[in-house]
Formats: sequence, structure tokens, C-alpha cells
Amino acid sequence: MSEKELIPNTVTYNTIMQGLCHASSILEAQELFKKMCSSGMLPNLRTYSILLDGLCKHGHLEEALKLLESMQERKLEPDIVLYNILIHGMFIAGKLEGLLKEGLSDEAYKLFRKMEDDGFLPDSCSYNVIIQGFLQNRDASTAIRLIDEMVGKRFSADSSTFKMLLDLESHDENISQFMRGSSQIRQMK
Repeated sequence: MSEKELIPNTVTYNTIMQGLCHASSILEAQELFKKMCSSGMLPNLRTYSILLDGLCKHGHLEEALKLLESMQERKLEPDIVLYNILIHGMFIAGKLEGLLKEGLSDEAYKLFRKMEDDGFLPDSCSYNVIIQGFLQNRDASTAIRLIDEMVGKRFSADSSTFKMLLDLESHDENISQFMRGSSQIRQMK
């Protein structure tokens, strides 16, 4: 683009970076990010969200957390979308890298609560992401507690969360009891 005197803007960089992340070309996306920054173009929250999502989805949680730190050093604060990306990324990293489930679940839960402390109220997507993570890690009691909280705030489970509950019902007594006796489940249907 630069050869023909066309100068890419933030939207151009974001679009290309998103395509690279979708194509699993994370290294190329990171290189493009560096090129963007070195050219004097300032990345915005969308830029960081794209790259953080790509890093998290491909199991590069530590790099994502470093990028988050550099973003905050630039005085850009995460929004609810970015928090959801990071929470989901923590659970993905736990699956991909075989990290201790408890430690990673605790970190994701802390981030979920920090989101509230920072003034971003969890939405239906936030709840579904973290509940699915706890269900994947077989922490039914925390998932059930979060479902109660979610329904109390008048949010509902999405089809993926509901399917996970149904799939785990026969394997987990806590979920089985919850499914049989819960008015929340009837509200979620």
C-alpha cells in the first residue's frame, strides 16, 4: 500500500489484522501491529481487541496479558468486550496448555469480578462465557451459583450453556439436582 502513496489508517490495519487472526497467522498479525505502531499510527481499543482475541483463541494467553498491560500503560482501559475475550481466553488456555484448572478458573473469576469493580456490569455474554468455562472445568457448584446470579439479574443462558448443562446432567449430581428442582432452568428454557 505504501508504494503507491496510499497510507493505511487504523481501520485498514484492523481489517488486515483481523483477517490474519482468523487465518491463524498470529505471528503476522503481531508483526503488523508492530509495524502499525512504528509508523506512528496509534492502535485503538478495537485494534487491541482484535489482537487479544487472536492471541487468546490460539492459546497465547501470556502474550495477550502482556499486550493488555501495554494497552493500559497507554491509558486505554478495557471494555466489556475485551473482558469477555480475556475470560474466554483463560479457559481456552487451560484446555490447550493443560494448566491447573483451579488456578486458571480463579484468575478468570477474579477478572470477571474486576470487570464489575471497573464499572462494567457483566452482560448475558459475560455470564455465559464464565459459566461455560466453569462447566468445562467441571466446577458445577460455581457454575450453578453464577447461573442463580445471572437469572437474578434477568439474563438467560444461551443455547451453548444450556446444552452443556444437559450434557453434564447425567455425570454430575449437583447439576442433576439443579436441573430437576430449579425454577431458574424453567426460566431459561
